[in-house]
Amino acid sequence: MQMIQSPKYPLISIMTCTFNCEEYLPKALASVQNQTYPYIEHIINDSYSTDSTLKIIEDYIAYNESKYPIKLIHSPPEGVAKALNTATHEASGELLHYLHSDVYYAKNNSLEKVAAYFMENPELVWLTGKLIVEFKGKKIFLPNTLPMKMHPAKALTITNFVSHENTFVRRKTLLSHGGFNEDKRYPVEYSLWLNIIKDSQPLIVDDKFTVFIIHSGSTSTGSVFKLSKALLRGVNTLRKEKIIPIVGYYEDHPVYDRYRKIAKKVRNAF
Repeated sequence: MQMIQSPKYPLISIMTCTFNCEEYLPKALASVQNQTYPYIEHIINDSYSTDSTLKIIEDYIAYNESKYPIKLIHSPPEGVAKALNTATHEASGELLHYLHSDVYYAKNNSLEKVAAYFMENPELVWLTGKLIVEFKGKKIFLPNTLPMKMHPAKALTITNFVSHENTFVRRKTLLSHGGFNEDKRYPVEYSLWLNIIKDSQPLIVDDKFTVFIIHSGSTSTGSVFKLSKALLRGVNTLRKEKIIPIVGYYEDHPVYDRYRKIAKKVRNAF
């Protein structure tokens, strides 16, 4: 289906990357097809699933292809970031959203709300909302937006309070900042946010756009070990981006230069 472009309403590209995710994918796809906002396209990048994932996707396409454009592509299983970047280059929407197979839209009007924020704020580059996680069937609301509202740039140097599941960004901005980090030593999106925020402040809202399901197969939250590794990768990202954690001074700030000299003296002392 060819999407009829509207000069008034932004086209939202939804990217979903899949690999053997038959258990949670139906709920994610159902939440897309139930959206009240009509100006969407859906890019699905499957890494050659061997379970019933492809059958679920094919049924979804057959049911919805007359309502909005859906494109299924395939790429090798070379990491989440690689899959996300590959899907992004297939997108044509002004706004981008990444909906994983274990994430679903919280309400049928989630994308309608997102579009309204961008239409009310024409200069807005990115938008992020509150995080909801689902654990063993129960929803838990996390106050991740509170520290971001106080001081977004500094809050991001504490930890990654911005989940890409609840974040929407203009395509040209994401591409101009290099997309997601494909180096598996680092979180896929943390460097991206740290660099975008140097140029543009996000609009931080209390809306809850999506729900993230925590399960044993989750990449970063499936176990205490996975969570610990994710936190360590976050610290490594701050070091790579030359940012003082918590204090929030970036490389171009004079305090960072003094910090670097002190840290070097401490290392040399041992």
